[in-house]
Amino acid sequence: MTPLTTGIGPHRLERMFNRFAQLASPGSLGFIGFGLAIFLSTISSNAASAQDKANKSTGSASRSSASDAELARLRADTIEKMKQTRAGTEKLLALHEDEVKKLTAEYRQRQELYNQGLISRAELNQTERARAAAMIRMDEDKRWIAETDIAITEASMRDVLVGLPAMAPGGYSESGTLIRFNGTASWSLADAAKIEKFFSQAFGHVLPITAFGQTPTHDRLRFDHRNAMDVALHPDSNEGRSLLSYLRQAGVPFIAFRSAVPGAATGAHIHIGSPSVRAVAGADSQGVCCKR
Repeated sequence: MTPLTTGIGPHRLERMFNRFAQLASPGSLGFIGFGLAIFLSTISSNAASAQDKANKSTGSASRSSASDAELARLRADTIEKMKQTRAGTEKLLALHEDEVKKLTAEYRQRQELYNQGLISRAELNQTERARAAAMIRMDEDKRWIAETDIAITEASMRDVLVGLPAMAPGGYSESGTLIRFNGTASWSLADAAKIEKFFSQAFGHVLPITAFGQTPTHDRLRFDHRNAMDVALHPDSNEGRSLLSYLRQAGVPFIAFRSAVPGAATGAHIHIGSPSVRAVAGADSQGVCCKR
């Protein structure tokens, strides 16, 4: 037989039963029966309470598992849509690159005609403005593709990051796909200006930041990126190595992604700040960070 589980220890059960027995006279069977009924009712109540707690625990675990599964499905759908949009943007980029080439050739021809006095300055400026607008469209395509590759890489590597062992303060590790540093400095996006200044002084151009704080893409992926920024530099490049060295000296935490696939450069970047693998509730987090 399966023993009855009540949640009450055996010594307590014995004391309760003996108390009812002492209160009853030898001939008061009715009173003993009444006490026994209360005794059994107590056992039943405790057993029901224990079962209710077990059911609640099981229900909570089931809801948590279902929530995690739904979040994983949502991220997978988002990544797939991002890949499809990226493919379309690549085609658009090719068209914009052709447009820039044609307008560049046209501008040079018109510049010769202008130098010869055959066309007006206004005609030359018109071509120059059209070429500049086409170059802006081309650069926006390239930037969007880079941002998408970085977001896909971080999303694809999320499970890997979650499964990595905790790193001690000041700890550093390196693998074929990741470089991690758990800096001890009190980092915030307000310190980004120092990093940008170092980089521009060292290399003569601006730091290629692709994501500063929370972005709509991170909202869709449910990633907490509110106190982090992504830099489109390969960590093994000259500029990437210099930036990582600066961050380590300053104690700023980072994760450098060589890529999600060993040997491939797509999506390679440097994530400055803590990992963004924690989930956020949704688009409410948008706009929490500083605006650039």
